[in-house]
Amino acid sequence: MGRQTSKRYVKSPPRNFYFPSESDEPLIEDFIGLTVAEFEAMRLKHYISLNQKDSAENMSVSQPTFSRILDKAHQKITKAFIEGKDIRVYGGNIDLKKGFKGYGCLNCDEEWEDELAAKERKVNCPNCNSKKVYYLVREPL
Repeated sequence: MGRQTSKRYVKSPPRNFYFPSESDEPLIEDFIGLTVAEFEAMRLKHYISLNQKDSAENMSVSQPTFSRILDKAHQKITKAFIEGKDIRVYGGNIDLKKGFKGYGCLNCDEEWEDELAAKERKVNCPNCNSKKVYYLVREPL
């Protein structure tokens, strides 16, 4: 039995979940399934043009894992193109990445969300109580 897949973080689900082929008689069960994580990997690497390191960080996975996700997506898309099959995007162990305002600590690298966050506000790190805190706005790509 294999290891359980950890969550992949994505900005948002794709707008289109179904990409039909030009076949005259499409078969409902004859399609290539692409996970939302594979779709997100292609979006980060090829649409936004991030390098592999930054793409992997955005999805909260290691670079080798990101590479495997992207390779699998390429294999599936290629198969769909060559065999003229529909592509459907669905499933996978994902979580939506959200942006937030908050603070980060220069001492312990802790980051936290704070609804009242402001540049002028003085706060201490909740983890190490340091005063070396910076204002942070985290936006998903």
